[in-house]
Amino acid sequence: MGESLNPFANAILWNRNFCLLIVANFLFYTAVYILFPLLHQWMVSDWGYSEIQSGCMLAVFGLALFLPGAFNNYLVDAFSRKGVAIRSILLLGILTLAYPYATAEWMVVGFRLLQGMLMGIAVMATGATLVIDVTPSNKRNAANRVFAWCSILGMLIGVLLGLEIGHWLMFQYVLYVSASLCGIAALLVSWVVVCFRAPLNLPLLSFDRFLLFRTLVPGINMLSVPVILGILFVTVSDTFFYLCIGGGFLIYLLIRQIYTAPLNGRIQILIGQLCTAAGLLVWWMKSGDSPYYAGALLIGVGTGFSIGQFLRMMILLPRHCERGTGYHTYQLLWEAGIAGGVLLGMCADACRVEQVHLWALGICVAGALLYEGYVHRYFVKRIDEKE
Repeated sequence: MGESLNPFANAILWNRNFCLLIVANFLFYTAVYILFPLLHQWMVSDWGYSEIQSGCMLAVFGLALFLPGAFNNYLVDAFSRKGVAIRSILLLGILTLAYPYATAEWMVVGFRLLQGMLMGIAVMATGATLVIDVTPSNKRNAANRVFAWCSILGMLIGVLLGLEIGHWLMFQYVLYVSASLCGIAALLVSWVVVCFRAPLNLPLLSFDRFLLFRTLVPGINMLSVPVILGILFVTVSDTFFYLCIGGGFLIYLLIRQIYTAPLNGRIQILIGQLCTAAGLLVWWMKSGDSPYYAGALLIGVGTGFSIGQFLRMMILLPRHCERGTGYHTYQLLWEAGIAGGVLLGMCADACRVEQVHLWALGICVAGALLYEGYVHRYFVKRIDEKE
């Protein structure tokens, strides 16, 4: 775990260190999101929780992501950045193994709270710090995009595994799988070589590497995307449905690989939200397997277009020294949106709301209207000020 004095000024994007971090990030997100459906089933079946109570337990995780934020800048500059990432990932994995030994409700809440805090630190230390450290300055926007898409794919695979693997393995063995993935992710991070940085005399509390307020407007608008995915995680248990959403993501990435010209932001959000809305309508009608899965594919493509623009905005709005903070703001809001969608979906399920698709559709339309009516102009104005 020694750290090198060599800078990365001449490195390419897909260098050894970046690849290690990408794989580690994918495994880490997979490990975390395996627990979402798994713990929900466990709390309902073993603890007798209602859907809403279980949703609140899972939502605690999303809220806890924000708790260590004010200490982030101090942590990664007073201590080894790589060490902070490794320890937080390992501790999250160890806490995963503690769930079978919980004997009271407060212990389950405590585990979710601690795991949420540790994930907040881990994603900050990797995506908002180490990735930037090992990437040349002219490649960092691309690095943030790749890292974000890797996180989304890891999330989908994790949910898919959490839904499917419980049919084959006992609860405790699935926890071993999640903890093992955390261990492998930590090992990969330990192989990353980063430049040595002398500790700085920083304040204990600050908003650096926590929240960047100039990106909050597009970030709040972006919540319309993960909230819809969170609702789907609760209301759909078909694993092939999520494979189709993942396929939609890949179709979007293929389109952007072929069509490399910059897209107007208004057009990109319009395409994204229209595809998502169409997918939600097809999902609601459920007239057969083929249209049903076509709806999932449309949701994946639409999510890709929407997130492509929102992520671009949250990467471009920060000034040079604010890049890590801007990206971490995106990560926090994405996770909070997923947790909020999960809670919303469980509330709808508990109240036997059959028109939950209308909730998702309303959120989708509201997100599009907010962007077209205000957020795009806000973005253009802030970019002009920056230049």
